[in-house]
Amino acid sequence: MQRLVVLALALIVAAPGLPAQEPVKKIDDGVLDHIELYTSSLENPKSLSVVIKPFDASTADLGTGGKNGKESRQDEAKTMQDQGPKVLAEKFATALQEKDLFKSVKVAADGDAVEGPAIVVEGKFITLDPGSRAKRYFAGFGAGKSSVKVTGTVKDASGKVLAAFTQRRIGAMGVGGGDSLGKLMSDSRKIGEDIANFLSKWARGDDLN
Repeated sequence: MQRLVVLALALIVAAPGLPAQEPVKKIDDGVLDHIELYTSSLENPKSLSVVIKPFDASTADLGTGGKNGKESRQDEAKTMQDQGPKVLAEKFATALQEKDLFKSVKVAADGDAVEGPAIVVEGKFITLDPGSRAKRYFAGFGAGKSSVKVTGTVKDASGKVLAAFTQRRIGAMGVGGGDSLGKLMSDSRKIGEDIANFLSKWARGDDLN
């Protein structure tokens, strides 16, 4: 039993991306679906540069765009794996720049070094599912919806995790079943804006619920 406890503790400590300590606050269904804060506030945001690294989409659940899906859905999913990280990051940067709260905001290029004082936003796509146009058209009532879901962290320049988050957007479409690719693109941009909104509220000390 003692060996099992030691192994479990080792796995917790070794878990990538998140610190071993408990968050100081958890928020569900607030400005994002789920937020974990490892520090209660962001001090002196005007002195901080913000860098967002394009989220990894290589391991996302593609749903109907997976290998067993229709060719058209697979094409949409592959397009999103390529373009989704770019549109999310660019929308995040634009939306946060408009808030004028931080020293600078930029999308990281390959090989860019992060130098402090700075915070880094990074993460991955959990879901990039085009859904089913046929189900949306014939079944309705929410059937066949598209879905975009991400998880990510906010770290300081040294790599210390300051916050973790999860956010999802589900596509409700109009007559004829809608455009899956267009909705996935739109929801990826909206998630970028959602994350920017979270960061700006946190920096101002606003309520995140």
